[in-house]
Amino acid sequence: SDSISSAATFPSNNSNSNPIMTKTTAEEDIGSNMTPRRRNMSTIGNGEIMFSPLEIGDDGDGADGDGDGDGDAELVNPLVDPACSHVDQEHHGAGPPGSASNPQVIVNIIISFVGAGLLAMPDAFCQSGWLLGTVALLLVSAFNVYAMLCLPEVQKLLQQRFPDETIVSYGDLGRVVLGKKGEQVIFVCLGISQAGFATAYIIFISANLQSIYGWDRFAICVSCVPVLLGLVQFRELSSLSPFSMLANAANFCALSAVLFQDYENYTPHNDTIHKAKPEGILHVIAITIYSMEGVGLVLSLKSSCKRPQDFSFLLIATLSTISLFMVVFGSAGYWAFGNATMAPITLNMGSHLSATFVKCALSLGLYLTFPIMMFPIWNIIETPTTNRTSRVLLRSSTVICSCVVAYLVPNFGKFLALVGSSICTLLGFVFPSYFHLSVVGKDLPLYQKCIDVVLLVGGLSFGCVETYKSIIDMLAGELEEH
Repeated sequence: SDSISSAATFPSNNSNSNPIMTKTTAEEDIGSNMTPRRRNMSTIGNGEIMFSPLEIGDDGDGADGDGDGDGDAELVNPLVDPACSHVDQEHHGAGPPGSASNPQVIVNIIISFVGAGLLAMPDAFCQSGWLLGTVALLLVSAFNVYAMLCLPEVQKLLQQRFPDETIVSYGDLGRVVLGKKGEQVIFVCLGISQAGFATAYIIFISANLQSIYGWDRFAICVSCVPVLLGLVQFRELSSLSPFSMLANAANFCALSAVLFQDYENYTPHNDTIHKAKPEGILHVIAITIYSMEGVGLVLSLKSSCKRPQDFSFLLIATLSTISLFMVVFGSAGYWAFGNATMAPITLNMGSHLSATFVKCALSLGLYLTFPIMMFPIWNIIETPTTNRTSRVLLRSSTVICSCVVAYLVPNFGKFLALVGSSICTLLGFVFPSYFHLSVVGKDLPLYQKCIDVVLLVGGLSFGCVETYKSIIDMLAGELEEH
């Protein structure tokens, strides 16, 4: 799901704070007495989130789901909830409703789900055909929303069955349903997905800078490392707020310009614009899953609502609109460039001044987003006993590994397909449907049981087939280096 916006906010709660939005000063750093598994990781952004909400809490409660409040107004982010300082015993971890109005929730859903995966959608439509791609995208999006809405239902029922348990995160659901190892598996998947999203940024940057200046990709990937080594060492997300604001400004401007460039560059060409190419169906499904993945944000988004009863409608309406925009974006790119459509679509924009601005703006925005996307990983893998030297080495080696992978896998679209078909499929379809069947199954109507089974079996089958295909393509050297 990637950068952070300070514009859209989840207003803070009053003294009766939602427990998943609260954190004490003593727990603010990684070296607190709470281990990563006891921290509330409900808001890890396992979706491709180019514009995830970052805001200033009104009274320090950090009401956007990550809880950075310590009595001072500071930036907080629903991608990361480093600690959960206390649990409202009366609500047993469910907490009172938040104070975000419906328009604020809509804005935060939009900036949490619109991301870099959008830039690979025209190429996906090129491979599947615009009509088949449209149908596949809308169906996958519908199933994706259904799977997301399963989690609050499962959370509510589990909280009723186990009132003494704190169940506020995706990892908590894994722990209660599958045991301690289930929680660990969820966290590992979330961590891998975050690393995958960040690595995709480096692939994007190297491809675009090479297309502008003709620089060697290896040199570009290496040059990305030094500054990132410094940025990832910050221990507080609020320290990255100036970079996140600059990244958002660049990202919003550039993405808007891309669609305009599609229109401006549209000229009649001899390429046949296919309606359907069945051989590309798995690829467009994988890209859609990557682009729409945001299941790790659902519980915190709902907790932020002043009117939780409206959340399902807001999520369905907003993601339906986003899906339609993705259809327009994908179709416009394919129609404009035909069989020459590439991933990311910015590679089709030439080297004139406006295209160079768009490429550089997006590259800068994604580069500054990289350390923010990596932040949840530190909360998972670092422990209270991790000393400074170990922390620096761990974070630095992760950045270097990410850049090495970005160099070895030059094709942006295929890498997104790999991440989407593997980790994102597990997080977005397999686990939610399994949790739903396990916890609510006996009370479900037949049609919902059938949907859950389809998502579970279909998700596993699709994940295995498309992951294998993507890996084989890479090993066989069939990926084009743009």
